[in-house]
Amino acid sequence: RIAVLSDNIHGMQELTRYALQAGHTGIAFIHGERTAVTEDRLIGFHRACAEIGLRVPENRILEGAFHDPDTCYRLTAQLLKEPDCPSCIFFPDDYSYIGGMNAILEAGLKIPEDISVIGYDGIHLSQMLSPKLTTWKQDTAALGAAAGTRLIHLIEHPKTAIPDRTVISGSLLEGGSVRKLSDR
Repeated sequence: RIAVLSDNIHGMQELTRYALQAGHTGIAFIHGERTAVTEDRLIGFHRACAEIGLRVPENRILEGAFHDPDTCYRLTAQLLKEPDCPSCIFFPDDYSYIGGMNAILEAGLKIPEDISVIGYDGIHLSQMLSPKLTTWKQDTAALGAAAGTRLIHLIEHPKTAIPDRTVISGSLLEGGSVRKLSDR
């Protein structure tokens, strides 16, 4: 088997470190369905929290769904009703964040003044919003090129192709959706 994957562990670690460095310890993470992608992102999230000794309560780690703004709307509204509302919410992907954004705005809150938000994927739409979403941009061009190269090699050399896993990193897009708590 040959696999070409985005480095979800590293990406989520970097996003979590970014939020923690901005002073956010009251964080919540709405993740996607239980898949290998979600498991890797949870590992990255927990590793970054462990680096500073932060233990996020289990009721702040919620299972949502990838590419599902309606579910993120509902889960975000639920988080906003908590007496100790999180200061920063992570979303499973940039598209799902739109539902969370709507819940936040309907609650009369402002991003990032009242609550900070973080996405994942780095889709073009996330950078068209106001404020621009802080997110992890997956390197889709590198992912596609590596997958194409691996596939060609597998087709041309089926008896000698070695099963492997290629992991492609991405980059942090620092939008305006995370407030430094020291600015309050």
